[in-house]
Amino acid sequence: MGDLSGPSLLEAVEALGLSELGRSALGRPIWGRRFGGPGVPLLIIGGIHGDEPSSVEALLDLAVRLAASGDPPPLFLIPVANPDGIARGAKNSARDVDLNRNFPARSFAAAHAPGYFPGPAPLSEPETRLVAELVDREGVRGAVAVHAPLACINYDGPAAAWAGAVAAACGWPARGDIGYPTPGSFGSWLGLDRGLPILTIELPPGPLEPFRQSAADALDAAVAHAPGAASVADPPDK
Repeated sequence: MGDLSGPSLLEAVEALGLSELGRSALGRPIWGRRFGGPGVPLLIIGGIHGDEPSSVEALLDLAVRLAASGDPPPLFLIPVANPDGIARGAKNSARDVDLNRNFPARSFAAAHAPGYFPGPAPLSEPETRLVAELVDREGVRGAVAVHAPLACINYDGPAAAWAGAVAAACGWPARGDIGYPTPGSFGSWLGLDRGLPILTIELPPGPLEPFRQSAADALDAAVAHAPGAASVADPPDK
């Protein structure tokens, strides 16, 4: 698959045959699917920021690998959480909300720097409400959000060892601090407030192709080493 962007990227997501979970502010479908058998799933999300198309394309690749896998661990995949932003190539949603500042974290703040409008209230946006409702319904054991362009494995909550395993697999450093405040973020809400292990896989800048294999290595390691999943580090008893 070559590097995609905008409408062609959304068409590629739709072609995966996922389920429609809900709709964006402009009525675009938000697609997702549960993989694996019974059990509490890991949640994996891309495309929260519409100017990070590589995050969506990396999850398209992951979806293909999961579909071909005989027995993936339980996980829930949402390749693009902000289809309106992806369609326009813009970071924020159609309502100009930074969706990664709209989650109901204790740190949510109305004051914001330019470009980081958090919305009028936590979960004011249909895209973040969909994610929050899925978290409450599925009872996730952890989550991975894929972003760009910082080329690192950021973590929140009890996820330092998990981040280290993913960093070792892809070569990008593990970082507990992204370097700037993230009030109302997905990681703050689930990792800091709820105490769940959360990874933010920050891809490098630019199109996916030059680092496609590293992105695949990072995501495969995130799935394999996720808390509560069997992994190469914790083989089953013989």
